[in-house]
Amino acid sequence: MKLVLSLVALMMGGVIGGSAQAAVVYAGPTAEMATDSSFSVNFNSGMATTAALSFVLNGYASLDGQNFYEDDFTLTLNGTQIFAGTFNLGGGSDTTQAVVFSNPLGATFTNPTNNGTGICFCGGQETFSFAGVQLLAGNNELTFAYNSVADANHAGFQGLGDEGWGVQNVTVSAVPELSTWAMMILGFCGLGLWASRLKQQGRALTPT
Repeated sequence: MKLVLSLVALMMGGVIGGSAQAAVVYAGPTAEMATDSSFSVNFNSGMATTAALSFVLNGYASLDGQNFYEDDFTLTLNGTQIFAGTFNLGGGSDTTQAVVFSNPLGATFTNPTNNGTGICFCGGQETFSFAGVQLLAGNNELTFAYNSVADANHAGFQGLGDEGWGVQNVTVSAVPELSTWAMMILGFCGLGLWASRLKQQGRALTPT
């Protein structure tokens, strides 16, 4: 009985531990980077699995949202874009809201500095959370990029004297596979049946 309980406890510990495991794949923060640049984070996954992803995007000085000086942020995972948008991180915007161009995984994000439309040259931060990120078995690559829009209606690159960006606290949390939960439930069912049988055997051996 003690052996069975120990095995179940180990199995539970593995499942619960796996569900709560969060790996900081890049702590940072990066150095302040000019726009028209990218930064990649590589990490390994033991298997192809679903994961949650979070990170903090830093803006410095007058990094712009949607306006004449617009700067756009993109994030790709293993070559596939999973987010694109623009935020006022110190440089002003034509709208109080973040402008999202692509968000297929339904990421949520918050702007704790709440810059609105104003130009403050005070930078800012966006904190991102993704669920349902699909990881490959082995190496995975996240690529963060910021580009200044350069066309007839926008100013283009401005340089570190005016604005910059970076990332920090890139965290990946594995989500248990359905097969793992199924194994745990079957283990509990088996333990319950075994305990019930022992109880019945005990009653059969009780003297009358």
